[in-house]
Amino acid sequence: MRRSADAMSGGTTVTRVTVVGSGTSAPQPETPASGILVETATTAILIDCGQGVIREVTRIRDPRNLDAIVIGHLHADHFIDIVSLRYLLPWAGFTGRRVQVLLPPGGRERMAELAAAISERVSFFDDALDVREYDPATQLTIGDLEVGFIPGRHYVPAWGCGLRDAAGRRIVVSGDTGPNDALVEAARDADLLIIEATLLDSAEDDPVRGHLTIDEAIGIGRIARVGRTVLVHHRLRDHDALISASLGSPAVAVGRPGLVIELDDVVRPVKADSAEPAGDLDDESGKPHTSSIGGPPSVARAG
Repeated sequence: MRRSADAMSGGTTVTRVTVVGSGTSAPQPETPASGILVETATTAILIDCGQGVIREVTRIRDPRNLDAIVIGHLHADHFIDIVSLRYLLPWAGFTGRRVQVLLPPGGRERMAELAAAISERVSFFDDALDVREYDPATQLTIGDLEVGFIPGRHYVPAWGCGLRDAAGRRIVVSGDTGPNDALVEAARDADLLIIEATLLDSAEDDPVRGHLTIDEAIGIGRIARVGRTVLVHHRLRDHDALISASLGSPAVAVGRPGLVIELDDVVRPVKADSAEPAGDLDDESGKPHTSSIGGPPSVARAG
């Protein structure tokens, strides 16, 4: 078990990213659901907290000492394990340091509903955690990390996030999204892109897209010219396709629990004179996918 101060290499402080969980809403024996741990020497943030994530975090560090948990959207595979964290804390009379739980708009009401669903008092989470809603238009400072939000294209309102460390290095976590111009722009020239890769074929998705195919995820990393792309939120049945796709580029990795990336080790691509057009993400009709900016995500099915 490590502390944030253990995010060191040769005496030099680094920013370390660990894939805690890379699964989807369907339970998998190999991985928890969504969870990405970002650590510096002084700060630890967990991005998403799906089923099984807190147990996996305990193998790495004490989750009660996290600085914050940031939730991108309110599907169970991205936030339900806050219940497990809460049960690590005293049922009543808690007086210790409270982990910030940062929820999207409407999240506090959902937490009250969740407390009732598990037969606990309405204030169950507030009694031991610092539960807040974030404004997606606002940038936050958590320890020595800056955190901003990226509008997603999902079946419910959803956000990814971008993090910047004290050295200016950038991490982008897509969250759940379909093809999304806002994500391409947010990820441009980032050191690390952690991106969902739920589908093999876009025909598996709803007419209004809410997830990416493996090829689309890799394409976003290529167009945005990120240093390294890590594929997460994938299905066990697609393992061979994921491995095959990642073998085509040394800058692409399949995210599995325990995968650790230190930003000092990421080599960013040399900038070309002109960037590739985002039109590579066109659908079969030849029309570019529109960003979720300017319109609400559709509500269709959980995923």
